[in-house]
Amino acid sequence: MLRYAFVTLVLVLFVPAAFAGQTSRPDPLQGKALAEKLCTNCHLVDGAQQQPANADVPSFHEIADREGQTAGAITARIIVPKHPMPTIPLTKAELANLATYILSLRDSAKP
Repeated sequence: MLRYAFVTLVLVLFVPAAFAGQTSRPDPLQGKALAEKLCTNCHLVDGAQQQPANADVPSFHEIADREGQTAGAITARIIVPKHPMPTIPLTKAELANLATYILSLRDSAKP
């Protein structure tokens, strides 16, 4: 009986710790909130409620619709931006959320 109690105690204490490092799937809604907070000064994030800030800066829809666009490419561009885009310190989860949101804007008619 004591053995079962010990095993139960070990499972209760250590199994949650084993899964603590697991990350959840990227969340496009959190990505959208982040984009609205950080990116709207330059990018057209959601055309329904925003005016373009700079004609030379691509909208998120344009970024999403680029041929061969991937979450990895978007993430890389944010991590190592080209001038005039500033360096924005984001966590891996924030980067994934933002890239997922941008890709969610892809024109569904395009392959």
